[in-house]
Amino acid sequence: MSSLQQTRMLEQMTDEAVIADASFKPIDAHVVILNNYLRSHHVAAYKEIARRVRKLTVLLSVDMEPDRHWEAQWDGLDVIVQKSKMFTAKWRHSSGFSEDNFIHFPIDTRKQLKAINPDVILSYEMGVRTLLCSFYRMFHRDCRLVMVGNMSEHIERERGIFRKLLRKAILRGVDYFSYNGPSCKRYLNTLGIEEEKLFHFPYCIDPESVSDSPKVFNADTDRTLLYCGSMSSRKGILQFAKVAGRWCEKNADVNVRLNIAGAGELRDDIAELSSEKFKINFLGNCDQAELREAYRTADICVFPTLADEWGLVPVEAMASGLPVLGSIHAQSVEACVVEGKNGWVFSPNSNQEMESAFERCVRTSREKLAVMSIEAKTAVEHISPAFSANEACRMISTIVSNASRK
Repeated sequence: MSSLQQTRMLEQMTDEAVIADASFKPIDAHVVILNNYLRSHHVAAYKEIARRVRKLTVLLSVDMEPDRHWEAQWDGLDVIVQKSKMFTAKWRHSSGFSEDNFIHFPIDTRKQLKAINPDVILSYEMGVRTLLCSFYRMFHRDCRLVMVGNMSEHIERERGIFRKLLRKAILRGVDYFSYNGPSCKRYLNTLGIEEEKLFHFPYCIDPESVSDSPKVFNADTDRTLLYCGSMSSRKGILQFAKVAGRWCEKNADVNVRLNIAGAGELRDDIAELSSEKFKINFLGNCDQAELREAYRTADICVFPTLADEWGLVPVEAMASGLPVLGSIHAQSVEACVVEGKNGWVFSPNSNQEMESAFERCVRTSREKLAVMSIEAKTAVEHISPAFSANEACRMISTIVSNASRK
């Protein structure tokens, strides 16, 4: 059975069936994934990939970045934390936000790869990590290097001259490229990358954070909104709360409650906007069980980000049956949310547009929300760790097959 046939078999079988099927053999490749750190959705997808290849090794720059509020957990994966230098740079965007950006320099990359001797390398992003992998690739011609692209046009158009020069160098040393969504693919196309070198490697959701309880919506005069994420300027939550609060002052017939799951420096500013008609409730940093409960009790998920290369929250919310009020600057909103069908879309750069979308969502009847809930679940039902792993292994199978023919 060829590696491509193996991948197609996986796409048609449940995980339990794969384990039970004695005829299935993993793709004959030692795959190495290099990433900054692991989030729960990474772990879920990587475990599925590990089932489908001969061996999977994960190289991380750090066990966890300093602004993350959870502990590293990767039980069941072969993980090595590299020797790495981390630098903090200020990311300033024309949308009006600034944010700390952590830049990693995994100095022992070539040494680690030489010891592992991989067949296929998946290196995240077009930065120093991938450049170091390309140096290794230069002297190991049987190995293939994939740049894993998690990016969007909105973010990438403002990268500085140094990063643009770095990416030109990286393009020459990478064999294949993956994209996480339509905007990422369009950006890679602008770099002149041929279609045959492009593969879809999507994000997946963490199933443990998704509510599977039957969805019950509040009466038309009461709406509970949920925001999950950091309370930072990039996420747009302060401006959204200002717009929503003003609307509620002018429309006393609807009571709106905004639940916020997360933490951040804008908490006090947001808290000042709470009123009798627009009540803001802070849930703090939530674990998986608390997130499931937050999704269960909300009517609508809001995601007003000014810049997100993907955005997992809208997809998790939709999988939980929540229609999404989302920003056009989240790639997941572009890919999954359809105006009026399973959510509402707006530009966070326009208060007028944001207010119009807010009114459309809070004025939607509970009967219509129930229909939109079904549409939301249907739109994202395929987005799972197994689907992400299947797409990755389709890519790996093709790469291995192409290499064997040369």
